[in-house]
Amino acid sequence: MSSISQIYTSIKDAIQPAGEIIGLLICGIVIGIIGGIKKKKLSFKKIFAKDQNFVRKHTQIHELLTELRLITRSSRSLIFQLHNGGSFKDGSSMNRFSVTHESISPGIQSMILESQDVLVTRYMELIRLLKSSPHKIISVESLPESSLQSGLMINNVMFFSVSPLRCVDSLIPLGFICCHWCSKEEFFGISEEGIDENVLSGVIETATKTINTHMQHIGNH
Repeated sequence: MSSISQIYTSIKDAIQPAGEIIGLLICGIVIGIIGGIKKKKLSFKKIFAKDQNFVRKHTQIHELLTELRLITRSSRSLIFQLHNGGSFKDGSSMNRFSVTHESISPGIQSMILESQDVLVTRYMELIRLLKSSPHKIISVESLPESSLQSGLMINNVMFFSVSPLRCVDSLIPLGFICCHWCSKEEFFGISEEGIDENVLSGVIETATKTINTHMQHIGNH
């Protein structure tokens, strides 16, 4: 019996350190898993907070755009943002623009789906107006035959305005805001209330500056 006891004691003494090592390894794994879960929870919280902040900022821009539409009695107000989209054979960038925000009156058709990844070169008349007549009210009938005129006519636009948006340095173009009036009666109804086109242009310019500030804030964060 004493020999068996000795053998048992020897085996026990041999196994005990291994058991302690295995126990430590298991504890380490468990601690690592718990730490990983905590880190994931923190990262999820950061992502969720970031998403909430993203939604809040863009909701504010949409509210400002809707306010612009209501004040100007326009049928549709839109924000177009400039971006790149591929390159030509010579390596130069294809400049494009897309609608990123839109506010429309009841019964007015949305333009957001048809106005994605549009080549800037198709609308050079629009670029010219951004430089020569920012914030001004323009009659679609007064435009020369162009992609701009036909695109506006297809969407039943009678009058419109374009206002440039710029990055923080005020040099790099960010995009532009458009207001569309799809009813001559509604548009001329504004002037009958004593609001002339110069006042309306001033309102559009002021609103554009406010929206531009919010857009720049998103770009910096």
